[in-house]
Amino acid sequence: MAKEVSITKRLKISKAQQNMLGAVLVSSMILGVCLVLAFYLVKYIGFNATVIGEKDAAVTGYSETIRKLGVCDKPNGKIYSDTELQHCNPNKVKAEDVADSLRYDVLVNMAQNESLESVARESVGECYNSITGEKYDYEYWNKKYNRAKTEDSRKYYIQIIGLCSALRAIPDALPASKNELALMASLDKIFEISKWTPEALSPGGDTESKIEGLGAIELTLSVEANGEITLNALNNIEKSVRDFEINSATIEWIGDQQLNLDARATAFYTEVQGLNELTETVKGDGTITKQALGEGEE
Repeated sequence: MAKEVSITKRLKISKAQQNMLGAVLVSSMILGVCLVLAFYLVKYIGFNATVIGEKDAAVTGYSETIRKLGVCDKPNGKIYSDTELQHCNPNKVKAEDVADSLRYDVLVNMAQNESLESVARESVGECYNSITGEKYDYEYWNKKYNRAKTEDSRKYYIQIIGLCSALRAIPDALPASKNELALMASLDKIFEISKWTPEALSPGGDTESKIEGLGAIELTLSVEANGEITLNALNNIEKSVRDFEINSATIEWIGDQQLNLDARATAFYTEVQGLNELTETVKGDGTITKQALGEGEE
């Protein structure tokens, strides 16, 4: 009888041990699954936080770019809302309402710059009163722009502001594109004023510019004339609103009065500029790769 009781106790202890081991095993499995899920959730939350952070940075960057350009009225908060962007119309924005923007600097500060205004240009008839001959000032055209009711009218007055204000000197001094015909026309006007006809004048093609964002056109010039006319022409080139850099020049006397001039010069223009848009890829390990928009596409 005692032996049977002992065996029964041993069986009960063995079963309890099995249950305990089973419970420990189950608990370990649950703990392991929880740890894996917790680790995954931490990575998932971190990944999404990185994505959200990059999105916020992109939105902030776009808003700051729009604000600095002055193409929309100032936002009510730090960034533009969807509604504000939907109602944004660059042709309706007044320069005075975006005082710390590029638009204000160009249409107000530069358009009324006295030094730029001193460069005379009388070839645009719209800039002058047809009866009195008086030149309309910036304020006159700015009021016309602000009172315009249609898109076409606003575009017209913006163009007129560029033609009739001090801004007109900027594209004359530094054109926005490579235009060899316009360059030759500018030089031809200078030579006409100087009463000088060059023996040879031609653009020599592109050359490397020392300044980033500037394109350069090389020129070759050859002429025979008396000393007074030659010096007068060189002085007028120096006074020109468009910059000409003389790279090399050879002057040779021919007889008592004649000069033989051979020169190489460089004229400049602004190269095409634009905003560089990037796409950012956030990977699972937290690394971020940046690529120019459209790059790698076929």
